[in-house]
Amino acid sequence: MYKYKIIESPMCSCDEGEQSVDHIPYECKLLEHERDRLKAAVILSEHWPVSKDKLSIKFYKIFKEFANSLLLDRVQSVNMTR
Repeated sequence: MYKYKIIESPMCSCDEGEQSVDHIPYECKLLEHERDRLKAAVILSEHWPVSKDKLSIKFYKIFKEFANSLLLDRVQSVNMTR
């Protein structure tokens, strides 16, 4: 969102990294619950972490559910006040 000037800072609200395509699905502590559901589905047939390519192709349905479940206002709330 920083890249598209939607938020003023690239830092994630968790203060542990920049909001990126790696940070959100793999690292953000604010999204642990959502990531746990994603991981549970993936580890039935793959080792975690799985590549972004596999997430978006092989695990498209569950990754889409993960993306749709994100509360982006929670992830960007701190950025709006910075």
